[in-house]
Amino acid sequence: MTGFGEAIAMYYRNFVKFEGRSSRAEYWWPSLMQIIVYVGLAIVFFATLDYDSAGGNEFTGASGGILIAGVLFALVNILPNLSLSVRRFHDLGQTGWLVLVFFIVNFFIGVAGIAQMIWFAFRGTDGPNQYGPDPYGYDADVFG
Repeated sequence: MTGFGEAIAMYYRNFVKFEGRSSRAEYWWPSLMQIIVYVGLAIVFFATLDYDSAGGNEFTGASGGILIAGVLFALVNILPNLSLSVRRFHDLGQTGWLVLVFFIVNFFIGVAGIAQMIWFAFRGTDGPNQYGPDPYGYDADVFG
């Protein structure tokens, strides 16, 4: 099974690899890493805001820097997220173009991301499929 550090390394190493398959662990460990980073940035961001007694708040230099860091982190992760999502769809035996379909539907409806996350929680096809070998190393044709 792929561990946290190995999955993060594979996530950034394969950032432009749109062919092949990725396991659930290869998808969910980087997702957890991003959640941890964003939550940490949000905590620091709100802690560095300058709250006044009138109930308002103002940016400080630190809170602006944290905001910029969050935007940069999001931009750095766009391409790795796209390629990983394509490989995850491949593991499920689906075309990678579904990433575009989910993006467009999510833009208008806003809940397609939840459906995609649920779909990505399922185990991929056993054995090799048209997109490559099973990332878990399972060979359906044991005697062939």
